[in-house]
Amino acid sequence: MKIGILLFGTKTKVSKESLYSSQLVKKAILARGHAARIYYSNDFQYTFYNSRPGLLYRSKRFIPPDVLIVSANILSNIDLHLALVKQMELMGVRLYNSSVAIARAKNKLRTIQVMAHANIAVPKTLVVTDMNYLDAAIKELGSFPMIIKLAQGSFGSGVSIIESPRSLRSILDLVGPPSENQRNHVLIQEYVREAKGKDLRVFVVDGKVIAAMQRKARRGEFRANVAIGGSATAIEITPEETIMAIESSRILGLSVAGVDLIRTATGPKILEVNANPGLRGITGATKLDIAGHIVEYAERLFDMTKQI
Repeated sequence: MKIGILLFGTKTKVSKESLYSSQLVKKAILARGHAARIYYSNDFQYTFYNSRPGLLYRSKRFIPPDVLIVSANILSNIDLHLALVKQMELMGVRLYNSSVAIARAKNKLRTIQVMAHANIAVPKTLVVTDMNYLDAAIKELGSFPMIIKLAQGSFGSGVSIIESPRSLRSILDLVGPPSENQRNHVLIQEYVREAKGKDLRVFVVDGKVIAAMQRKARRGEFRANVAIGGSATAIEITPEETIMAIESSRILGLSVAGVDLIRTATGPKILEVNANPGLRGITGATKLDIAGHIVEYAERLFDMTKQI
């Protein structure tokens, strides 16, 4: 079997976290006796001959692997980058995660909309796009501190803690009005004090929880992401948290997902659902073969589609 891994960017401009995770998956592919290849999005060219979508890779006709694992390490121009995944889907390439699922997960506003529609608990959130409504939004949300997020971002980027109305206005001034910056949609969320700088990362593959860790922010930092210095330990999650993680992945359409939850006085709440969860922290904390589970799903997907 031939299994590919798609990374966005060039070989020299991929983040260390994304490269580490892809190499771990590649090692797991080879360990199971399959052929493995990493593809870089910038080396693809689109073709449309006789109204049929196709691709070239490094100026040669792209021959798809049996299954392609999409590592959605995309931070900007998401729609344009996902056109490559859509092109592959139109060509009938077996792959995961899908372009639609990635697009939903990469947009924090869209993720919250989907969660709320499915009655999955999330922190109290307001979205601000116009400074004229800022005071009303602050009053509605409650007391400071508050968490502010850009609609797009990964590995803790685009997330800040705000201690006062003045600092909130300063951040929103940097974002800019709609005519100047398409990333003006800002999510303002309640700060959950009882979490004490901790959250849970639950790794879901093919509708099953395969691992979970608790992340704790380093001193002086409120974000618990391992990529920015947070620590991680393996943890047992509750049945409620398990169901919440699985359901969140399902409704977004993600076959592989990293679901971030926070424990509150009123029960667990979803923070984010990641379409490109890193493997370094969860593998180190749990000592489990997370990459192996990702490859095993590729094997099952190949077997299932081959039988159709």
